[in-house]
Amino acid sequence: MIIKKTWLYGGIILIVAIVGWLIFGGSNGSDENILDINLAEHKNLALHIHPHLTLTFNGENLAIPAGIGISEKGMRVIHTHEPDGNLHIESPHPHQFYLGDFFTIWSKRLTNECAFEFCTNEENILKFYVNGEESTLGPDIPLYDLDKVEIVYGKRQE
Repeated sequence: MIIKKTWLYGGIILIVAIVGWLIFGGSNGSDENILDINLAEHKNLALHIHPHLTLTFNGENLAIPAGIGISEKGMRVIHTHEPDGNLHIESPHPHQFYLGDFFTIWSKRLTNECAFEFCTNEENILKFYVNGEESTLGPDIPLYDLDKVEIVYGKRQE
């Protein structure tokens, strides 16, 4: 009889643990891709940060348009309000976002070798910087509050 009760209690504990994980665990109860979330307002956020992105191609600064990630459906978790390079990252769930996530929302190409149509070749090179330090992470650069991220494309230095 004691063995049956032990199995019963163990089974109940396991079921409660599984249900708890499904409700409060890593998936936040949703299979939705976090980059597809549209926020209606700036409330109830688990994450709200503002890294800055600068794009310099062949010595010219390329403006990052206002309104990236904003539509009639709402604001995506990474978006821009002004053409000033400030990225607004606002998420209802804790999550580590990366530079490539912004480019995914923007529907623009970003790899370690290419940004937009600008690709490393014999004459030109694409480089990434975080707070003035060169980074080899490219699209995998983690985005943190107030970080200054730069993408620079231009002539190779000899």
